[in-house]
Amino acid sequence: MASARALGGAIPTSRTTYIGKGRGRGRGAAAGDGSPRQPGSQAGSAGTDQRQLLGVAGILELLETAPPSTNAESLAEQVFKEAEASINTGDEVTKFAHSLYKWTLQAPDRAKNAAIACNAVGQLERDNIKFRSPFLQTLKKDYDSRNEWKDVEETRWVSLACLVCQFYKEFRVAGNYVAALESPALTCIEMLLSTSSIKCHVYGIEQLCDLGPILYPKNSEKIDEMMDDLRRRLLASDTLSSSRVLFLEALEFYAGGWEMDETAVDYYTNKKAGI
Repeated sequence: MASARALGGAIPTSRTTYIGKGRGRGRGAAAGDGSPRQPGSQAGSAGTDQRQLLGVAGILELLETAPPSTNAESLAEQVFKEAEASINTGDEVTKFAHSLYKWTLQAPDRAKNAAIACNAVGQLERDNIKFRSPFLQTLKKDYDSRNEWKDVEETRWVSLACLVCQFYKEFRVAGNYVAALESPALTCIEMLLSTSSIKCHVYGIEQLCDLGPILYPKNSEKIDEMMDDLRRRLLASDTLSSSRVLFLEALEFYAGGWEMDETAVDYYTNKKAGI
């Protein structure tokens, strides 16, 4: 196995892009806004199938329990269908946006599914209120003030950083990435990796490996510097062994042109299982 881990070494011809293997997301019922689904929720009106609508709490539960293997398009379609059928007023749009945002910041692993949902319902509009307006306003407020609270609310900060990254990856305007989100995503990765926190390292490396192929073409110099720093820290005597595993994974992925063979993915999945 040692030869397969050598930086810059020969990479087997069978390759796969990084998929963040080994980090599941569904871990229990959704916290939501504390409102349980009502057994007597109104069924769809004429033109919709006659079934119980999930409502906001049910949509959050759908996101929470979706397994990692769930197809993003399928999940987005389910979320949009439920939101379109069960959200009827501008106040409900705002409540949905705030509930989804609050739910997302309770655990970093929720960021990907939350971003998929946001992309699906970004244009959902009732009473001249679009979903993305209250959601992005809240996101921007927390991002701008992050230095005031991130050190005392680590889970919330890591969740926010992952959300910014995944929002950049998933959200589209006319089929294109939103340029205004590129710099914040890169900043979040840098900030996660610049600390001594293992939790920040775990999710910082995860986001770097996930977004690296997207960010690198326009940010090669900055990412090259980031990888040089990881290489220096990998060899530093005061670096924890768990962080070394994470740094080595990112360096090997980077050295392989943002690709990694299945054997390497399995190796790092097993090594990270105890972190």
